[in-house]
Amino acid sequence: MEYPWYIYCSIEMLLMTIPYYGINLYDYLTKSKPWRREIQKRKPQGIELKEASVLSHSITHLLIRSSVWYFHFHHSTMSNMNSISLVSFLLKMILYDGLGAVFHQYQHSSYGRVFNHLKHHQLRTPTLASSAYLSLGELVLSNHIGWIIIGFIPGSFWDHCLFLVISSLIKRLCHSNYDHPWESTKVYRWLRLVGSHEHHVHHLHPNKNFADLFIFWDQLFGTFLDPKYVNGIYNYD
Repeated sequence: MEYPWYIYCSIEMLLMTIPYYGINLYDYLTKSKPWRREIQKRKPQGIELKEASVLSHSITHLLIRSSVWYFHFHHSTMSNMNSISLVSFLLKMILYDGLGAVFHQYQHSSYGRVFNHLKHHQLRTPTLASSAYLSLGELVLSNHIGWIIIGFIPGSFWDHCLFLVISSLIKRLCHSNYDHPWESTKVYRWLRLVGSHEHHVHHLHPNKNFADLFIFWDQLFGTFLDPKYVNGIYNYD
């Protein structure tokens, strides 16, 4: 059974609020302990404590995602709401992160500066809220283009939603500025998932650690830098 486009779009929009507000609630309830000190010598940009242009980003997100559903871009691959494919979910996670690592590295090149990724790096320490500090061009390239491409992978609506929520959760946690207990577990390390330590290395060394979800992409591209070798992550001289 198929539903009108706005049903799919509304459910997707609702689920996408889980990563941000869910982690905020978790941090508030558990009083998660910040582990990171101010170790970058960059001058303050005056944006550390301000919210990003949430309205313009939200409008852009709404327009693009509603257009994708309205014009049935993924009608044949995501209209099914009767099943869920874990294989499709894992494939989307892996390929989306591979594309994201390539797009991210491109934004650090001289040609990719038009997307103004520098706005995100003006923050002296990445935090949960700072992951919203993106230019509109970066928002489209880093998120929406990847989502549209990944949407053509055969699957169902529910593995698509699971992919959006889990991938967004990991990306938010990378900017959380907290030492979450599961990041040091054997399962998290075995899955080769990116943690807040790995991503903070990227904010210290912008030519390293481009991937947002899986460490193995940077290891494959030769751009991975282990946090234990970076001063200020586990030690403070």
